[in-house]
Amino acid sequence: MPRPTSALAAGLLAGETVLTDDVASVDTTAVHREANSGNGYLFSVNQGGVDFFLGTPANLVPGSAAILRPRQDNTTSWTLCFSQSSPTVLIENGGLALTIRPASAGADVTLESPGNGGHGFAGQQWNYNASGPMVTFQNAKTGLYLRVRNSGPAMSQTVTTGNTATFWNY
Repeated sequence: MPRPTSALAAGLLAGETVLTDDVASVDTTAVHREANSGNGYLFSVNQGGVDFFLGTPANLVPGSAAILRPRQDNTTSWTLCFSQSSPTVLIENGGLALTIRPASAGADVTLESPGNGGHGFAGQQWNYNASGPMVTFQNAKTGLYLRVRNSGPAMSQTVTTGNTATFWNY
């Protein structure tokens, strides 16, 4: 897999990329936090002409579940954190990263503080695969995908993990 910044430049998230922060990690390797045009990245699924955006609750606290939101706002604006030492990305909002705790399909994806000096622990690291205007995210620890529940999408529905991928528009 190419380095995340190469994939980004090749069109993962076509559009202007702005470097918003550099953070030194425990192993002194930089983690680069990037936001699309300074506004963050948006990920959505569409069903019946309705967009459902990957987001957070309005009152974001550690342990909150990621949810589907009806419109673009600060709860749906994500910062991508690229490691220089691995081909994974952290997906953050409000300083919290998308996290998988249980290794079984169907568990809610929660938001937790990034561990490991800002790199995130294994349950926060995501491999991505871009295909045209869509992207999938697969957790580096569990191999499970970031996905919409089989019964969805529905507004305010929690985002889950699964063995099959959801293709997210970006």
